[in-house]
Amino acid sequence: MPRAGAPVVNQAPQGTIVPRKSATFPRSRGARFGVALLAVAVSLVVRLIVGKVIDDRGGPFLFFTPAVMIAAWYGGTGPGLLATLVSVAVADYFLLLPRGRFSYSNGDIPNIMVFMLVGAQISWLSGALYRSKRRAEADAESARQSEQSYRTLSLELDWRVRQRTSELQFQTSLLQAQSNASRDGILVVSTDGRVIFRNRRLLELWELPADAVSGSIANLIAAMRTRLSDHQHPLGDADVLADPESEQPISLQFEDGRTLECYSASVRDAEGYSYGRVWYFHDVTERRRVAKQILEASERERQRIGQDLHDDLCQHLAGITFLGRVLQQKLESRMPGEAEAAAHIVDLLEGAVRRARDLARGLQPPLLETAGLGPALQELASNVQGMFRVQCHVECEHPLPLSDSAAPLHLYRIVQEATNNAIRHGKARNIYIDVVRVGGRVILTVEDDGVGINDEGTTEGLGLRTMRHRARMIGALLTVARAEVAGTIVTCQLTIPLLPEPQIPSETHNNESTPAEQSANSAG
Repeated sequence: MPRAGAPVVNQAPQGTIVPRKSATFPRSRGARFGVALLAVAVSLVVRLIVGKVIDDRGGPFLFFTPAVMIAAWYGGTGPGLLATLVSVAVADYFLLLPRGRFSYSNGDIPNIMVFMLVGAQISWLSGALYRSKRRAEADAESARQSEQSYRTLSLELDWRVRQRTSELQFQTSLLQAQSNASRDGILVVSTDGRVIFRNRRLLELWELPADAVSGSIANLIAAMRTRLSDHQHPLGDADVLADPESEQPISLQFEDGRTLECYSASVRDAEGYSYGRVWYFHDVTERRRVAKQILEASERERQRIGQDLHDDLCQHLAGITFLGRVLQQKLESRMPGEAEAAAHIVDLLEGAVRRARDLARGLQPPLLETAGLGPALQELASNVQGMFRVQCHVECEHPLPLSDSAAPLHLYRIVQEATNNAIRHGKARNIYIDVVRVGGRVILTVEDDGVGINDEGTTEGLGLRTMRHRARMIGALLTVARAEVAGTIVTCQLTIPLLPEPQIPSETHNNESTPAEQSANSAG
């Protein structure tokens, strides 16, 4: 704490009061008794001078009464009594007959006793008054010091409050400037549903007026829903603000084609008390566009490799197989042993042709474009059963109302990666693929009975990261969890517009369909 009255530059609060010094000075014992003796001496001198003019026989002690009063007033009871005794001795020596010696007659005794009694009373009363005065002065000085301390503390507290308020205003301004300079929209909501803070970028991203965020969060979400392509998106439920933090962001698709990713976190103090939630809205439209182009280029390369496998390698192996079969037939009549070896080579070549065709179908699933996701998954399950000797079950609603043309391909690749992981890492014997529509969502589930994923200390591999990336590309939420009994469950939830249910082609229409559609329906 700075010393009261000390000059402090830019730190001490203005208006600091310097404490006053006390108006009374401490009186020492010698001074008090000295004043008593001095008062008696002055009274004696005055009596000797006045006695030449006034005859005061019978009352020589009257001139010493003021000396007793002055001594008692200045020094208290002790100096007053001393002045009384000294006055009696001085009067006996200098004023009473015979003068020059200490002697008194019987007639002087009453006067001496009266003077001593009066002096004692004066000393006691003056001493009491002196003590009361000293106590009053001490109390007044203590009150002045307390008042001065209170004023000093009050001024310092006021200065500290102003200083902390200024610091908080600066920090608030700094945070607000940083928030407004951010490329993300920021929204802070209290636990009772009030909008505490928002930055300018939030209004720019959502194209909302400033008064749209001045009310409750329910009104704000209602205004946000009008900008989304799916007005029934889960963001439309105000209770979404109470959901716990999720590692996966919420993907929001706008009517104008833009895509935002939404992250949230709870605002808590050191004791864990929640003040609300903070939401971040990040524009990923350009990033999604570039990633989509990269994936499309990757898919085109997959299709080219698959086409080359089917048209080049498979045909080449088929030609070698045909030549091997001709060689086998020639050797059967001449060299039966070598014919058996040739037949074994031909069988291996036929197996290689089948493997190459399976690889070509995996790189370029033909039924996905011609028949849809359901038949393509059925074909994938059939290939998995034939290649790895595992049971693969598929349940898929067909057709699915997917407005995004890229969604079927991404869902197919997610299922493909999940089944590969179940076989390679999970050692599964049964795989269950389920695709259903629930309200405004398409839910894809791949469940196996393998060893299951290790939830603790597991680093995501390339395959899992690829699945998550594909899910984000179509605005879906992908979760991977350990099953209750055994195995792993991969779930992908895709929000879709609430369009009317597509009409399943009638039997008459199926009879008039093209061969490709008939093959797709039979495969489904």
